[in-house]
Amino acid sequence: MLDAIQSAVSMIGKGGFLMFPILVCSIIALTIIIERLYYFKRIQENPETMFGNLKQLLQDGEHPKALKLVKNSTGPIGRLMEAGIHNKKTPTWKLEEKLSVTAQEEVNKVSKNIRALEVIATISPLMGLLGTVIGMVRAFNKVAEYSGQVDPSILAGGIWEALLTTAAGLSVAIPAVVMLHYFDRKIEKISFLLSKFSQLLIHHFDEEYQHRGSTEFKRAQEKARIARVQR
Repeated sequence: MLDAIQSAVSMIGKGGFLMFPILVCSIIALTIIIERLYYFKRIQENPETMFGNLKQLLQDGEHPKALKLVKNSTGPIGRLMEAGIHNKKTPTWKLEEKLSVTAQEEVNKVSKNIRALEVIATISPLMGLLGTVIGMVRAFNKVAEYSGQVDPSILAGGIWEALLTTAAGLSVAIPAVVMLHYFDRKIEKISFLLSKFSQLLIHHFDEEYQHRGSTEFKRAQEKARIARVQR
């Protein structure tokens, strides 16, 4: 283990000063990846089942239980439904606006630090390439100093050290790009679900309101009929 660490430190030293920002980028990228993986695992939920249970509770008039159900969810869909329940008595346009703002807030939460990972995936290979170019300039500068009479092994060693930065930059960029696409797919899926359940929640509240209005109208008609009979 100690030998491996010493070897890594030695390679970083041979690669030049640009190895250090690449190393910093690798640490930041690894931190972001671990944090986001933990975050997405923590917010896992089953929105279809939750929405079905929520509809049943609302139809039964169990509003406190419905609110408790969505509050127990740690995911963005649960928080969206909670916002919907709190604003269910508002006009439809206002409810849509509230759900849209809530959905955008949730998307911002799941997108946290993703752009930083994208920047690292972009600049790491560029820094590696820059380090290689600088190393190659130094290597061929030695050839110029010796008027071409230089040991090929010295030139090869200089080129080998120069290429270390490109290898290091690619080693950081490749896993960063892979994880970036994985996280982007996760964010797209969550964005779709937020949009989907926003509409389903609005439609459910509209149906509930229409049903309640129809029931009240029938009751009024029945009272009027009874009044006419009594006369």
